[in-house]
Parts: sequence; C-alpha cells; structure tokens
Amino acid sequence: TLQDFNHSQPTPKPILLKIAPDLGDPQLDDILAIARETQLAGLVATNTTISRAGLTTPESRIKEIGAGGLSGAPLTTRSTEVIRYLHTHSQGQIPLIAVGGIMTPADAAAKIAAGASLIQLYTGFVYGGPELVQGINRRICLGP
Repeated sequence: TLQDFNHSQPTPKPILLKIAPDLGDPQLDDILAIARETQLAGLVATNTTISRAGLTTPESRIKEIGAGGLSGAPLTTRSTEVIRYLHTHSQGQIPLIAVGGIMTPADAAAKIAAGASLIQLYTGFVYGGPELVQGINRRICLGP
C-alpha cells in the first residue's frame, strides 16, 4: 500500500485525508476506521459541499452558475459538527485540521473547541485578509 511504501522511506511524509461535509455518521465511522487502519497522520474536515440547502440565492441563479463545491459561511455549522463527531468518536486520537466556514475568530475558536488540532483558512482569508488571522490569534490566545 501507499502507507507501507511511505513508512519504508527514511523520512516518511504525513498523509492526511480531506473529507466532505456531506457525509453521514456511518460514513464518518468508516473513515475513522480507515484512518486508524492505514495510520493516516490526520483528517482534514471539511472540503466543499455539494448541498445548496439554506442558500438565499434563487434556484434559477444556482442552476445558471452550475455545479461545483460551495465554500465559506454555508459550511460553518456542518463543518463544526463533523469536527466534533470525529474528535469524539476517535477519542481525540486522530489529529484534525478544521477547514470550512471559518469566517471569523469565533468560528475558528468553535472549531478548536470542537476538537480541531489546527485550522486552515481559505474563503475567510479571501474576504477577511490578514486581519482575520490576527483576530484568530488574539481570540485563541486571549480566550472569549
């Protein structure tokens, strides 16, 4: 397997698996089992979503835009739920990188509180810039 080859190298590389927010609990359980079995270095939760639930954009406009992964604020709640589930069901033994819907320092703090080891920014950084990173650092260091 890839991991067998990786672990046979002088300097094995950490391999992480990025997962979607659209997975249900049974699928998350399967992923946790695979992560343990293959000795993944961690999980990145969550990628973009294919769900369009809760959007205020008219359906006709969404069809015009076309299919593709949705990122940003619509992922905030589900991403945090997935992090919490993975952390709880792995007994905190699998490092988790939180990504998805981190638009504010409070969002980042919620991901850490849910069990994330690290956070990754994308859409929030695009809209919030370096000030978002400063705010997150302050929030995490100083608390609520």
